Amino acid sequence: MTEALYAKVYEALRARITDGVWSEGDRLPSQESLGAEFAVSPITVNRALDLLRDDGYVTRRPRIGTVVASRASTQRERAASLPLIAYVLPGFDDAFGTWLLNGLLHSATKRARVVVTNSRGDTRLEEDLIEEQIEHGIDGLILQPSSSRFIPPAVATLIGRRFPIVIVDRTLPGTPVSTVTSDNVNGGRLAAEHLFELGHTQLALVTSANPVSTLDARRRGVVDAHAARHVRLAPEHVLTEVGPIVPGSPVASGGDIERIATFLNDHPEVTGCVTSEYGIALVVLHAAKRAGRSIPEDLSVVSFDAPAGFDEAAVPLTHIEQDQHTIGGRAFTLLQQQLQEPSSVAQETVPVRLVKGASSGPAPS
Repeated sequence: MTEALYAKVYEALRARITDGVWSEGDRLPSQESLGAEFAVSPITVNRALDLLRDDGYVTRRPRIGTVVASRASTQRERAASLPLIAYVLPGFDDAFGTWLLNGLLHSATKRARVVVTNSRGDTRLEEDLIEEQIEHGIDGLILQPSSSRFIPPAVATLIGRRFPIVIVDRTLPGTPVSTVTSDNVNGGRLAAEHLFELGHTQLALVTSANPVSTLDARRRGVVDAHAARHVRLAPEHVLTEVGPIVPGSPVASGGDIERIATFLNDHPEVTGCVTSEYGIALVVLHAAKRAGRSIPEDLSVVSFDAPAGFDEAAVPLTHIEQDQHTIGGRAFTLLQQQLQEPSSVAQETVPVRLVKGASSGPAPS
């Protein structure tokens, strides 16, 4: 792996201190001078000087500058100068999140230290956690935001500073930030096309009002599949009143189950259903049972994601599978690129695939 630029500057300056080129009390050259010498940005120099301060080699004071404090580190040697990365997410479970985290940690092995914190889908807690990690001196941030319509002020500040940051499973339109997402539009399209191919003509989309770009993209895919067949997704067949479901939290709400059961009773023409999240699919299965609908004889259901070993469930779900491991690995790679070049920004989309289960079948005759 190519060593981060700030780590190279850090090692060079540390060597001058430990070798006696600079003595205790000597003031280091300005950030501008060091930037010109090493051909790096002021941000890179600033990170290197912060590392020297954290390890006890220098002190940094306004109007005075950076001054040598000791020729020996007063801290334990940084673990091979590995960068410290924070991953802030709203929650995770075996359906979505566990394998993304696995991919991130796998890619970061011996390349970075990773701190994982859970916002539980609370935007205010999310903001606090980000600020807390910044105070702890992280070198980069990977964030799965709780919302795509609200950018935490701390994140906006970091983006303005060109601080290394990658957004996963979300997009922030109009914001110059690196992102890694699944191809959610194609996922929605594949789900609906599968039901059409089975002979279903009246489909429902059950989603939540959760303000994230992921769900909006999946809905667009379902609409595109209808448009390709020159039919319209009936507005009355789109149910968005299901409560937001955070991975790792309880999913079955009595109110949601009753609401979907009523919807199914009121719309007997609906024989196929696309759900935007695994947790919502579970609610639909409960609701179908309450409405007297058999799966898949009376109602076919296609979801996004399924936990490991889904094929052992009572009703193995036909679902759109996201390559979560790749998403996590690519997120770390993009962050690593920003550690090398702070202005690096990229948006990546990871392909999805349809996995057939026992929850979808031919349309009732």
